[in-house]
Amino acid sequence: MAGERETDVVIVGAALAGLVAGAILTRHGKRVVLLDQADTVGGRGGAVERPGGWWIDFGHRDGHDVGDCQVVWHHGAEAAREAGVEVALRPVEAPLRLHRFPEGTVLEGGGWGPEAFLATARDFFECPDDGLEELAATVRRLASASAEEVEAAIPEGLGVWLPARVRHPGVRRALLLMATVIFHPHPEEASVGRLMQFFQTPRRGPFIPDDDEAGGMQGLMEPWARAIRGGGGEIALGWKPVEIVVEGGAVRGAVAVDRTNLVREVRAPVVITTYPVWENFDLIDERSFPADFVAAARELRRHRADLVGWQAGLRRLPSIRATGRPEHHAGWNRLLWGPERVYRGGWQITSMTSRRAAPPGKHLLSLVMARFFRGGSTAGQPWTAARAELDQAIEYLGRFYAGFDGCVEWSAYQYATAPQSMSWAWAPVRRHALTVPTIRGLFLAGSTLEAPAAIVDLAAYAGLEAARRVLVGG
Repeated sequence: MAGERETDVVIVGAALAGLVAGAILTRHGKRVVLLDQADTVGGRGGAVERPGGWWIDFGHRDGHDVGDCQVVWHHGAEAAREAGVEVALRPVEAPLRLHRFPEGTVLEGGGWGPEAFLATARDFFECPDDGLEELAATVRRLASASAEEVEAAIPEGLGVWLPARVRHPGVRRALLLMATVIFHPHPEEASVGRLMQFFQTPRRGPFIPDDDEAGGMQGLMEPWARAIRGGGGEIALGWKPVEIVVEGGAVRGAVAVDRTNLVREVRAPVVITTYPVWENFDLIDERSFPADFVAAARELRRHRADLVGWQAGLRRLPSIRATGRPEHHAGWNRLLWGPERVYRGGWQITSMTSRRAAPPGKHLLSLVMARFFRGGSTAGQPWTAARAELDQAIEYLGRFYAGFDGCVEWSAYQYATAPQSMSWAWAPVRRHALTVPTIRGLFLAGSTLEAPAAIVDLAAYAGLEAARRVLVGG
């Protein structure tokens, strides 16, 4: 019958985890159908090409999952080997520059991880000299915590944990600034266990994808899609999943509709979904899941964030006003506002490492600010308030760079609704496993998975683990 098909595995959502799983499974001879409502792969984790050859990160409006502008790549490298996929990545040699604004203090030479943070403890994190020894001991204790200690510390917030365990107030402030710079606007709410995991996560990178055909983070997505198609798998774009079929406690496939509302049913004994966990309740009756699983998913949903930003196409690299030197920093520029050092996001010039991010000879600047929702709210601050904060950052760019306005060929604000930034990465909440005991054949390979991995690498881990379990029979 038209609109029906049988296959081995259905993948719901063309986010990175689904692409990774699909590439591995097709290489091992599995029949794979991937369904996504967007018209390009990668979801919100990829980039979309704007007319003229500009690739805008944070992905397709109708896509699922979340995004970033850089990637650490440990599990991803392992998945690429298993899939036989070549992913072109360029290392960011200078990962972190810190700006205190509006005063304009600029700190160079920062990096990620415990030892890099300690190396800049005095300047970046304003730790007083008489607290440096206690800070080093505390950071190394966090970095060496056992799995049991990490698990126990996940529900604890830094705001409660620090006064009980750190004597020096300057050290407590330095640790809160570390969480701020990593990317938390409310560092006292950040999970201690998650900070331990951050310091312990295997680190290869950061990198920016540098694909021959796709710019920005889309360069991380397309190699897997090529492998799926080359291996005989099907990527069905423009098909919106509306149901994951569950019968007798096991999945039987998925149903999707196209833009004309025509229905397509794909029958399979395995479904891999890449959606954030709570979005699966739109596809499967939540009564099919254990009650405690549903409660935990709804709690996790409270820890969300949207993203506001400003994208600028540049005619040339701007010059730094203080030195007269053209911009040379390809990593993140983190922004901390005022004496309280409030997180205000940051910017990078993606085209300095991704050749296709901008047309030849031009550059793309991406300024982004994640806004964490609080208290279970389903909406962030109004756009006008968000734009006012963005405009403060844009005005600062005009002071940091000489003749900046003359460099800008075009610019536009950007707004990506929640869930966009992976705020639950820092939430004092335990996340879900890859499978649930009440639904056989279902794999929850979204970015809300509990996994020993950093943000984008987590998606690669999820796809890799889902594929491995399918190949060994569940």
